[in-house]
Amino acid sequence: MTFTIPKSVSVLILGGGMAGLSCAAALARQGITDVLLLEAKTLAHAQASSFGETRMFREMYSDPVLCELAQAANQLWIKEEEEAGVPLRATHGLLFYGESWEEETIEGSIPGARRVMDEQGIPYETLSSAEIAARFPLKPKHEFTGLFEPTAGAVRSDRVIAHWCQTARAAGHQLLEHTPVESIDSDGRGVTLKQGQHIRADQLVIACGIWSQQLLAPLGLQPKLEIWPMLWAHYTVDPALADRYPQWFCFQQERGDDGGLYYGFPVLSHTPDGRPRIKCGIDWTPKELRVHEPGLMQRDPPPRLVELLDQFLFNELEGIQDRVETVMSPYSMTEDVNFVLDRITPTISLFCGGSGQSFKFAPLIGDSLARFASGQQPAVDVSCWSHQRPAVTA
Repeated sequence: MTFTIPKSVSVLILGGGMAGLSCAAALARQGITDVLLLEAKTLAHAQASSFGETRMFREMYSDPVLCELAQAANQLWIKEEEEAGVPLRATHGLLFYGESWEEETIEGSIPGARRVMDEQGIPYETLSSAEIAARFPLKPKHEFTGLFEPTAGAVRSDRVIAHWCQTARAAGHQLLEHTPVESIDSDGRGVTLKQGQHIRADQLVIACGIWSQQLLAPLGLQPKLEIWPMLWAHYTVDPALADRYPQWFCFQQERGDDGGLYYGFPVLSHTPDGRPRIKCGIDWTPKELRVHEPGLMQRDPPPRLVELLDQFLFNELEGIQDRVETVMSPYSMTEDVNFVLDRITPTISLFCGGSGQSFKFAPLIGDSLARFASGQQPAVDVSCWSHQRPAVTA
């Protein structure tokens, strides 16, 4: 289908990943039809953060505010699934396990999560190392402990992206791929495309992740972000164990060049030749790989990180067979590892700093951006994601 690029629109969204598409779908539900979304490459493309088939959802947080916001997002996920008419999530629980020390990591901590879940009445099980080993094909160390949240699970992110695209297009929104933006107008009311056209807009929504800084820098509005290339991979597993793998996150303290934080999913897909596979990854990036410019990010998986991931999985899980796909995803990270979700001028709203954790909040992020763009306040308090906090201001 060929689109004519309009000269003006009510809402212009920059970025065709999780945030931009969820915003477009939320605007469609509001009845706002004069919407244009621009994506420099392709929607949820493989070099951006929204690529892939699965993400985690949970309420198991060490931060009580994030726990409450995750609960609000889960209520919106239910509405998304009702609208889609198909399951967009798989509820199979989530196991936090490993060393219990008080320092907070990018994913929180076991003691902190236990305290917050007790305070907020979220159901969970406490598991010993022996109980973890008996229930799952994991080989936890003797001193490990675990928390299992039964109501957590996986977001089928590829299905969600397709649902949002369908919702937006059904409302008449234009979703244009291969349409990069050169610059934002100084008054925040339009953009110039790299191919020369100019588009005016009543409202701009900036949702282009690691590319946000480049667009906002000329306006003096750039958030302080680092880009962390994060490694994940698919591994085939023993079919006899395929239905026993949990969704898990392993906490271990940093030792040498091993950051100690690993995660994995249950079997949710198969290789083209029918072998069951699990997605697993590393949840840290060595400081020497962290950059501020997207063009400087390392795209090839570093051999040492691949080695560490292989070592962990082959030593700590049963039934691992072959690594069949290896991917580096860009995470845009703020100093406090929290998002930016805010109206930054009367005409510009921004989401960035997703830190690899934002997809579970996607309906809340999209709804909040849509409300900002239509002159409303978010339905819940998202002030913890302000663009004016010290961790974000340059």
